[in-house]
Amino acid sequence: MLNIKVKNQSFWGLILWLIISTITWGQNTPVGYDGYATKVRINPSIEVSFYASTMFRFRVSKMTHKIPAKYNIPFTIGHTDPWDKVSVNVVQQGTIYIINTAALKVEIDAQTMQFTVSDKVTEKFVYPSDGPIYGMFKDGYSTFDSASFFNEKNDNSRYSHWFYNPETQLYDIYLEEDHIMDQYFIYGPSYSKIYEQFNALVGAEPILPKKAYGFFQTQHLACKGDQDQLMAMARELRKRKIPVDNLIFDFEWGDGCIGDQEITWGSRMDWSENYSKPLSPQVMLDSLKAMHFDVMLIQHNAPDFKNRNGQGWTETVQPEALWWTKWKEKLDQGVRGTWQDTRRNDITDSRIWMETQQYIGENERVLFMGCRKMQAVNPWDFRYSVAPVNNLIGSRRYPFDWTGDCSFNWNELKWQIKAITNTHGPLKGISYISSDGVGETWQIQARWNQFSDFSAISRSHNPKPWAGNIDVANFQNKIKIEGRDAVVIKDTPDNITHAVGGRSTGPTAENSIRKHRKERYKLLPYIYSTAYENYFTGIPICRPMLIAYPEDYLCFSDTWPYQYMFGPHILVAPVYGDFKTMEIYLPRDHDWIDFWSKEVYKGGGIINYNTEDVEKLPLFIKAGAILPKTPEKQWIEEGQQESNLILDIYPSDKASSFTLYEDDGHSIAYQKGSYSETVLSQNQGKHGELILTIGAAKGIFKNKLTDRTWHIRVLDVLNEYDSVSINGKKQSLAHNRSNNTFKTIKLKESLNNGTTIIFHKN
Repeated sequence: MLNIKVKNQSFWGLILWLIISTITWGQNTPVGYDGYATKVRINPSIEVSFYASTMFRFRVSKMTHKIPAKYNIPFTIGHTDPWDKVSVNVVQQGTIYIINTAALKVEIDAQTMQFTVSDKVTEKFVYPSDGPIYGMFKDGYSTFDSASFFNEKNDNSRYSHWFYNPETQLYDIYLEEDHIMDQYFIYGPSYSKIYEQFNALVGAEPILPKKAYGFFQTQHLACKGDQDQLMAMARELRKRKIPVDNLIFDFEWGDGCIGDQEITWGSRMDWSENYSKPLSPQVMLDSLKAMHFDVMLIQHNAPDFKNRNGQGWTETVQPEALWWTKWKEKLDQGVRGTWQDTRRNDITDSRIWMETQQYIGENERVLFMGCRKMQAVNPWDFRYSVAPVNNLIGSRRYPFDWTGDCSFNWNELKWQIKAITNTHGPLKGISYISSDGVGETWQIQARWNQFSDFSAISRSHNPKPWAGNIDVANFQNKIKIEGRDAVVIKDTPDNITHAVGGRSTGPTAENSIRKHRKERYKLLPYIYSTAYENYFTGIPICRPMLIAYPEDYLCFSDTWPYQYMFGPHILVAPVYGDFKTMEIYLPRDHDWIDFWSKEVYKGGGIINYNTEDVEKLPLFIKAGAILPKTPEKQWIEEGQQESNLILDIYPSDKASSFTLYEDDGHSIAYQKGSYSETVLSQNQGKHGELILTIGAAKGIFKNKLTDRTWHIRVLDVLNEYDSVSINGKKQSLAHNRSNNTFKTIKLKESLNNGTTIIFHKN
């Protein structure tokens, strides 16, 4: 029920207020529901939209009349369907308007155009406050405008200029004047509640094509690159059994080259002759597809659509019709996605993303990468870039991102780890960020690739796994914009960045890359399910320790920003320096198991971990973890369902669960509910037995399996389990311990029925 009360007003004051209200609304109440959201109109300049009892927009306008409905949904907002009505009560006390919902009391001073917020239930004053800021979070709330959280530095205008058009389903309504200023407020007070509301308001990060959760390898050889070298690289990756799913062609494909001659990047959209022979581009793409590779093209141009303003650097702007004609040609030939190597192009990115989706149809997901631009050191551009100053808040709807052209040393890797998995990624609602992963030494390459393989996006920009140390100056010359005509590309025996016929004479990161990439691919069901959790709840894929363990006093002040949880069960501590040991914090009151050695750390705590082995990323599994995995593979088949799944169980005396999400892997039907979820749970019986439950796979999608073979592996360090019951039928369990201390059973079950498995102790 919406109502308004007026207190402490004289009769004539009340009459005057009613007149103002009538002029403003065309009715006698400042509260209403406009078909999209519940709104409180304070005066012609101030309007408050409530999306939930704990979430609202405070809008200040220079317009002297009612704001047209076409400006209702700015680029910041991804929720385009009507919101549920919110119960709102308004009390006026002079120039102060007190707005009450079930959860909040919002006081607005119509004269100063400022507001304060209190928790209505606890009567605690909430906003503004003086506590520390962690990304999008502060003292149990979040506030932001169209450009950034808490007024953080940003190169974009904070005024709302672009708005959603329901007819075109694009953000193509443009308001040139700085008429509208929006400020959003979300109250949790928990991190999870803020994430959930932010996800609903701004829009979820969509599920990527399943192959995008594999690895991305770039062909970057400047204009000396050609089709023969590309195909040789693809064959070499398969020969060396290094899992890869996606190949990226840099500007040499034709964007910035005509044969061996470099031109202005983005000035053309046709294939270079070097990539048109001996195979035609179509046959080349078909051949790569037959080898299970998808292809992305790096593009340095964008369509020059109407009112394309404030979009930052783009090397070349092409006529809109021409750009789309050429891009659709590439899509029709089999190119799967674009890497928009431009800057501050959120509106442009959204246009390319959404119109590409409209063109390819609902049976495919858009594959797209844009620039978040955040580096400790950028060797080619020395402007401020240690924060993502180019992005509007709504950019999370069009993943994935890259951090920009970064440097190559240990310090850069350390900075990237924190930026991607903490400060400028998850703590700002962004999961899908990748980095170039170019290390000047093979050790840095090894460690950088380890980090990438256990983050949301795994990608390398240039060095092949078999390359040794990198000639940094030479690599910079391949990319730099200034003095292109004077660039000389050279390689030495110890610096083979692209040759495939031989190996570097020194050590390389190849063994480490192969080892960890195989583990990433095995964990695909776990990673994909975690991506679904992010889609539904906003909880990021990589979770800073303060997000995962907010009640732990050693975590809640972001004390460990260089380690993180990869999903709910895996703790990752990337090595970011050339040192022999590293302090790692395993949250207390939990047991943790070393992923490699299976050593158990009872009760957690700070440990001093040996990091001398460059080919071992510190990984720890939380006791109680259930890790769905696949057998070893070299690539991902988007439309192929996993008929064999491995469940790695790490027993605990605390109950735990994991939800396995599955879909067709390539369509956007999941957005309409076409997916299945299987709840996997474990707990301990009264006699210490392990009770594992595999729920029925609820939900329908295309090509869903009817049954599956489960390979269940239970960690049994002390060799305690001697028998197992499956749906009440007991059978013996071999006593011999495998080398990795797992006890294993195999069973084939219908996905329509639940299964209960009990491992009995001696």
